[in-house]
Amino acid sequence: MMIAMKNVFSKSDFPKAPGGDRYEWENAETGFKIPKTGLYVIAVAAKAKDAKQNRSTDDDDLRIALDGFNFGKYEKRKDEISWKGFGTSASFDGASSKGGKKTIYYFVELDQGEHLVQFFADGRPEILSFEVFEVKDLHFELKNLMPNENIDSSSKGIPWLSFVFLGTNAKSIFFDVDTKSAKEKGSTDGDNLKIVVNGKILKNPVTPNPKKYQNFYFSGDIKSIGLLSLSNNEIADPLAFENAVEIWYDLEPKLNNLRIEFFDVEGFMEEYKDFDFAQKVRTIAWLAIGIFKVTFRPYSAKLLKHSLNSNPPPLLYKANHPIVEKIKNDPAYKKIIEKLVKKLSNGQLAGEIWPKEKINFDSWDLATAIHGIKKIEYDALIRKNGQFAVKLKLFDVYDFQSGDVPYFLFHLFTYLNQGAVNTLDFGEELGVINNFEIQININQFLWI
Repeated sequence: MMIAMKNVFSKSDFPKAPGGDRYEWENAETGFKIPKTGLYVIAVAAKAKDAKQNRSTDDDDLRIALDGFNFGKYEKRKDEISWKGFGTSASFDGASSKGGKKTIYYFVELDQGEHLVQFFADGRPEILSFEVFEVKDLHFELKNLMPNENIDSSSKGIPWLSFVFLGTNAKSIFFDVDTKSAKEKGSTDGDNLKIVVNGKILKNPVTPNPKKYQNFYFSGDIKSIGLLSLSNNEIADPLAFENAVEIWYDLEPKLNNLRIEFFDVEGFMEEYKDFDFAQKVRTIAWLAIGIFKVTFRPYSAKLLKHSLNSNPPPLLYKANHPIVEKIKNDPAYKKIIEKLVKKLSNGQLAGEIWPKEKINFDSWDLATAIHGIKKIEYDALIRKNGQFAVKLKLFDVYDFQSGDVPYFLFHLFTYLNQGAVNTLDFGEELGVINNFEIQININQFLWI
């Protein structure tokens, strides 16, 4: 049972899946309207069968995309196969679910207006329901839940509930779970519940039999565990574009209570005013990362997260990396080519270019990810008909300067005041935000 949630959209009359290998399920596409900007949760319940149930060699799979963002694409799992968003906490995987109902709660900051969810499938999964709720009072709560089915799960369990966070990191998640022992059930096996955080199984800390119980944090045959509280640091992977907590069940565990608390974004400066200065920097940085995620700036989020490492290594982007195409389409790339053409026209086929003023990018994500190209290395080969094959290396140092920071933050959220900006600026001096070099390799053909 969901507690104190305002429903803003519901849909349950989905068509049957057409079937096929990895296709966009166009007839299931769903649009909805948000009355006001804020924190929302999209709840999707679905079923997916395994290959045996389908009487074939292929299972059912289902994943979603919200306004073009593909959930689950970046999650890495050791125990399951993950391919382009299938087989993750944010998706429905028939090989694991075995036809059972799974519900996924996607927590996102949504702007007022129209939004679109696309479904991508493999086989013939079944969508049971689609609901959108407004998260009120900065918390989400479920009470008195048990699995709809009791599917034989061998030793792995069956995926039951997932909680996916995109740019809305949870402050904490509290679990109150009731699992009965084999003796209490009058059987040979007790109830179990597995917790998976960002693709990694949370190990049982007190199991006497590692082979049998280590992958189930809650176990009826080990009565010393019934409560669990996870903090933001335990939930949020600093290198992830999204974070997810997934629950798998074995037999009939009961979820007495699950409560998720969220940060008070608007009042965060007041809440953390008594923290030490370094903690303020971290708080502001994580807020900026969250905003980057929800505004679909993956490179800005990734690079800022990388800077929070104590000794971040240089980042190298090869010529076939997707960021290269973004750079080539940015207006600033023309300035780079102009400087290169001038060198080649003067017969200088290799060397370095040091712009008098660093070259800043203008496009949405690059503008807040790369702080300005500081050096260009090039090596050109003359081909026929005046064509040059050029290997470029663009260099930037990820750092903040007084002129950079206001642009970097004021264009994110209006309530980030000058005090917050200055705090992040001084983060480098405190060793919280650390500089690192970025190298981007580009192959370019030119005619002169």
